[in-house]
Amino acid sequence: MKIIRFIFSKFFWINFLLASATLYGIFYYTMDNLDKYTNHNIKIEVPNLLGIQINNLNDTLEKLELRYEIRDSIYSENHPMGMIIQQDPKPHSEDFPNYIKPNRNLYLTIVKKQEIYKTVPDLMSNVNSKNIGKTKLERLGFKVDLEMRNHKDRDKVLEIRFQDEIVKAGRKLLKGATLKLIYGSGDKGKPIELPDFRGMNIYLANNKASEIGLELEINYNDSVLDFKDSNRAVIFNQYPSPKTDNKSFISIGSLVIIDANLSTPLDSIYAKDTVGLNYNI
Repeated sequence: MKIIRFIFSKFFWINFLLASATLYGIFYYTMDNLDKYTNHNIKIEVPNLLGIQINNLNDTLEKLELRYEIRDSIYSENHPMGMIIQQDPKPHSEDFPNYIKPNRNLYLTIVKKQEIYKTVPDLMSNVNSKNIGKTKLERLGFKVDLEMRNHKDRDKVLEIRFQDEIVKAGRKLLKGATLKLIYGSGDKGKPIELPDFRGMNIYLANNKASEIGLELEINYNDSVLDFKDSNRAVIFNQYPSPKTDNKSFISIGSLVIIDANLSTPLDSIYAKDTVGLNYNI
């Protein structure tokens, strides 16, 4: 009985009408704005982006209120890097009507750079000038910086460097890499500081001598039996010497005679300081 009286009461019908009005308002507002949110009845013809460079795409899509996303990138020898070669959805045409709503993504496939490696040629074995060496490297697609170093031979290629590392002939590097070609100044006879080669192995001594423009004559003792031993041999004496001969400077292009063996205790090196060498030069 109380429920029946409540249903027919004024309080019930006032709240019922208010609730119904509220629900209707929410429903009407939702449906009205849903069309706007989903861009109902608004559509854009899917543009044809094939053949366009990806760097030139932003302005075109902004005007159409569209966005893009790179889905994939592939190598291609027939198209330049950055060109769009596939798109999803497909472009609109008379034979294939295709539409898209504003602020939607277009998924693209572009051409990516193909990494090409080139082999560094041998520029040291043959008599190559800096100009010949530079031309050969540039023809392979490398960028070349020149650097002069004190050396007896003018314009002779002394070494090639990549990122401060010596590059040997036959090494493969990415096309377009920047190489530093170091060449001789031709200052034969110019005085330079005479290095102390004692304690160095033959490999380091040869590099040092080549770097400053000196010639080395190497004498091995009986402990050096083969080529492998010669690479591990250590210098224990030299002529001229900055210590035993009181010679601090020497001319570029001069000859330095060195003695090397496999076992070089420090005391034997220092003992040679007071003995000297009897070379007839």
